[in-house]
Amino acid sequence: MTKMYWRAEQDSRNYSILVDDGNDYGSQDFLEMEGARKIDQRKLSFRFDDERALPVGDFVPTSQLGVLFAKREIFDLFGHVISRGKHTSYTARTDKYDLEIYVPMEEIGGFDFARSSYETFDDGDIYRIHDLKVINGFKTSFDVFRLNDNFGTRFHIIVSDNFKNIYDSERLTGLRFTRV
Repeated sequence: MTKMYWRAEQDSRNYSILVDDGNDYGSQDFLEMEGARKIDQRKLSFRFDDERALPVGDFVPTSQLGVLFAKREIFDLFGHVISRGKHTSYTARTDKYDLEIYVPMEEIGGFDFARSSYETFDDGDIYRIHDLKVINGFKTSFDVFRLNDNFGTRFHIIVSDNFKNIYDSERLTGLRFTRV
């Protein structure tokens, strides 16, 4: 059976989001990209947005791209699916409870420039992806990873059926999936 892959996106339309509360780190810092600052966990402070009365999802949407926020016990449900690949994690304080920040560090080539829909800066770097596709026949042994074909593709988390099946069978919330 052919493994399918999915773009995992934060569902900020239907679930309460975390906002920075003294944290000044950005996605590039978490993803350890060029020029990134070393993360000081003591400064990872967030609060839940109280301006929109929405439920809190199992995965918590934030302004940080390419990383996942959830309680430790949610990540424990995924076992080897998330622990097998190269990753890093942090603990973030919030106004309600601590959250784990999972940062997938596996980066793999496979973005299909011809079939994907996206916008670029003048220099060719992608800044927005509307419809992300991987090349035909794409395969990897990793279940959670990011694409490294262009600066802009590095901010998107791709997961395998293994990850999505656990998410669905546990009836988790806070993410949306689009087949790539």
